[in-house]
Amino acid sequence: MSDDRPVLIVGAGGLGAPSALILARSGVRLRLVDDDRVDITNLQRQILFTRDDLGEKKVDAAKARLLEAGSPAVEAIDARVVPENAAEFFAGVSLVLDGTDNYATKFMLFDYARAAGVPIVSAGAVRLSGWTMASFPQGGPCLRCVFEDLPAGPTATCAEAGVVGPVVGLIGALQASLALRILSGQENEVRGRLLRYEGLSGSIRRSSPLPRKGCSSCADPATYLSTRGYAPN
Repeated sequence: MSDDRPVLIVGAGGLGAPSALILARSGVRLRLVDDDRVDITNLQRQILFTRDDLGEKKVDAAKARLLEAGSPAVEAIDARVVPENAAEFFAGVSLVLDGTDNYATKFMLFDYARAAGVPIVSAGAVRLSGWTMASFPQGGPCLRCVFEDLPAGPTATCAEAGVVGPVVGLIGALQASLALRILSGQENEVRGRLLRYEGLSGSIRRSSPLPRKGCSSCADPATYLSTRGYAPN
């Protein structure tokens, strides 16, 4: 991997922690953004933290662990990514990993990544299942080709519905695997690939959704972004 630009990881929790740790051990520079603090309820699934970190900013505690793990540089940013500041976090990065747990933020991150011309590996997990998908600025299906738009009503999050610790660990690892292949120049091998894990059966399904005809995000990402609103989930 010859690209020295950092990988942006939004969210240092159940998904972001394992993916960040794997990338750090692979020698990847990281830009980690999260505005949360370590809580006792996080320890069941967020592998970067221990009881000694309770009350600390997640990005600060995570930075120390990721540097120890081998990342040459970790930029820790204590902030929440919102439409008003999103563009500044995407500047100068090679790739984005979405480790958030609500759909409004996931779609926002995807839209900004596509408008910025940066590939993004999205992921989600709740209860016993999860998924991850790689999307690129040009070519292949995008996240909105698959999910189209925000769900019409409230959706479950990890905090509300719970999630089994190994599920987010597995999805975070799969997300990091897709990221490493992109960083290694294997974009065509993972373009538009959707991986789904179902904990009850222990199965991982791989699919390659087709681009959705008439997808406005695929047609003109910048214009599409300018028309969007992102209601809280």
